[in-house]
Amino acid sequence: MKWAYSIQNKLAASATLFVLCLLVLFSNYQDQKHTDNVKNSISTLYADRLVVEDYILKITIDIYEIKQILSTSGGSTENIANQIEASLQHIEGLTTAYQKTKLTKAEDEKFTLLLKTLTEFESSDESISRLSLANKALVLLNELSTIQLEESKLIMRQAENLYKSGKVASQFAFALTIIILLILQALVFTSKTLKTSANASTTNLN
Repeated sequence: MKWAYSIQNKLAASATLFVLCLLVLFSNYQDQKHTDNVKNSISTLYADRLVVEDYILKITIDIYEIKQILSTSGGSTENIANQIEASLQHIEGLTTAYQKTKLTKAEDEKFTLLLKTLTEFESSDESISRLSLANKALVLLNELSTIQLEESKLIMRQAENLYKSGKVASQFAFALTIIILLILQALVFTSKTLKTSANASTTNLN
């Protein structure tokens, strides 16, 4: 019956090695998946938050320059109109780039209001009305900037959670690998013991 038990040990060892190979492959897959998710989070943070914050800052600067032009007395009407038009064209380029990024629901609502405010500004000819609209645009830009900060914090928390879960999964896979190797070693040791015992029995018979 020992030969049957030896065959069982070999089958168990083969099954253990197969499970170990699957575990290694699964662990590599999980590591790659977590790495890709973290990369995507970092990419989103840069493309949809940091870059957008730069757009918001530049638009804010343009609005302040427009306010200064409107508040400053003197200068020809044509010169003032040209300066404001140049700033508005710059803002239009920035808002077009902004629209190509991924916007949250709240951000989309604020951005739509900003575009509406800028359109009203261009349509208005009164300095007082334009100043009021410029102030409204600045408030909306500040709210958009706050959204960028909140979303950036959320992305960082998600990336941190992904890193932690990946670390736990790797530690679990490592521990499971150790256990499987110990089982395999036990099977090999048992097989050697049976072989030694069989050889001893053969010697005694002789």
